[in-house]
Amino acid sequence: MSAPKLSDIAKRAGVSAAAVSIVLNHNETKRVGLAKRQLILKIAKELGYTQNVLAKALVERRTRLLGLMVPLRDPIFFNQFIAQALSGIQSTLSSRGYNLLVYSPSGRPGRATRDQILESKFTDGLIFINTRLCAPREISQTIHELDEAKIKFVMINSYYGRELIDYVGVDDFAIGEAAGFHLLARGHKSIAFLSGSQHLPTNLQLVQGMRRAFSDSGVELPESRIGYTEYQQPTAFMVLDRWFASKRDRPTAVFVGDDQLLNHLYDYVEARNLKSPSDIAILARGNAGFISMLRPQPTAFAIPTFQMGEVAAARLIDSIENPSHRRTRILLPFQFMPGQTT
Repeated sequence: MSAPKLSDIAKRAGVSAAAVSIVLNHNETKRVGLAKRQLILKIAKELGYTQNVLAKALVERRTRLLGLMVPLRDPIFFNQFIAQALSGIQSTLSSRGYNLLVYSPSGRPGRATRDQILESKFTDGLIFINTRLCAPREISQTIHELDEAKIKFVMINSYYGRELIDYVGVDDFAIGEAAGFHLLARGHKSIAFLSGSQHLPTNLQLVQGMRRAFSDSGVELPESRIGYTEYQQPTAFMVLDRWFASKRDRPTAVFVGDDQLLNHLYDYVEARNLKSPSDIAILARGNAGFISMLRPQPTAFAIPTFQMGEVAAARLIDSIENPSHRRTRILLPFQFMPGQTT
């Protein structure tokens, strides 16, 4: 049995094929009366009619295809943050009738990445997820080139520049401040921060927030208590060994910037036969799904990664479909997860 056509619906509804096309593409159109619109939609449903995606795209002058750019050297789907954000993006896309094209350039978001963006003629817009490879200068360059090319886009995570863009993230300064207050309230005075990179925007915000929390307490976060691992486990172990070499001068608590660093710290605790929280209190910023799998379950500030993906995709589609769309920065609330490590 052949698939139903517009002409089949038009014949049963007693209208032209053009009227059917108008209603199926814009079911709230005023060009066709309400009664006829309802009849056309009812018949289309009864016949099991599905629109040709390519034909619809030609009518709308849109591909209904969005691009996802993730500058990361590692396989992106092994990364908990990326996987959860992608799940949120797909949730929105499926409900709004869009599909996704994934770009995954290796290395830094330099010229090769931007060339891929600017040469692409297949997407209506781009979702750009900032990763640990994205330095502030490179993020600003990317924004400038996307605007120059008039490409609609939304950014997720770790943007603290001044450009007015569609952006979805969390307030990392507030997370750092909340982490500092939590550790102070637990009686800690010797506190360290395990970071992935000295130039990572997220970690810079976390450090500033912690120092704000400590400002009236007499507690400090000196540079010697900030460990930069470059996301390498051996480097993380070297940093931690330096901190824990002396029993009299070791930190009593470590705040960890993200999931991978938390994994390295858990590996270290196991390898050195330490216990948490008795030997070392652990506080983390990370994804709820990953945090809930660890034992002992870490005390953490969970970021709503799935919702970040959902909201970002919705913002991008709104900017595509609504000419009067205004760019907005959205900071989603984070959640404190009491665990067993502080």
